[in-house]
Amino acid sequence: MADGTPDRIGMTEEELIGALSDRWQEHFADEMAWRVCAAGAVGVLYRLAAGPDDRLGTLPKPERRKIRFRAAYVLERICLTSWTAFLPFAEDFCRRAFPACTDPSARRHFGKIMVGLLQGLCPDPEVLERIAETAAGWAVEPGAKVAVRVWAMEVLKACRGRIGWVDESWEDLVEAQAAGATPGIESRLRRSWR
Repeated sequence: MADGTPDRIGMTEEELIGALSDRWQEHFADEMAWRVCAAGAVGVLYRLAAGPDDRLGTLPKPERRKIRFRAAYVLERICLTSWTAFLPFAEDFCRRAFPACTDPSARRHFGKIMVGLLQGLCPDPEVLERIAETAAGWAVEPGAKVAVRVWAMEVLKACRGRIGWVDESWEDLVEAQAAGATPGIESRLRRSWR
């Protein structure tokens, strides 16, 4: 339509997969986040980003990974810009999706989402424990991407004061990050982890 709103409300899973598969462009995530919210399709996006791998059917593995990464990136943008649109999925994200995430590229965005959630929500102790265990695993996983390690540590930082073992092991976790630290890790060490 001329005013910038979509012609119709709704977006099917197939349409969203097609849009996520399109050529990458500047402001891709912001524009996709707007389109998904305007179409009332945050649930569709959430299922692609956080649902079981079989949602993407028989697509080749590189295409499935690209779609899952982009869906997670757009979901992160929605959390930052349209918090209320994500809120219906927050409990499932904390209980199931965050701990179940195996995609190394999506983990960075899931970590950012979790940091935001932990600033506003207090999951029950059992769920918070599982979140912290997951983040600790990501933080020390050999070969983990720097951005995943950074956001895993930020999740753990948000768990400090709430989970005893995180407080007790914080210095060890920081030292593990310091060993062979990249410039990005060094920056975080100086600014907020020590």
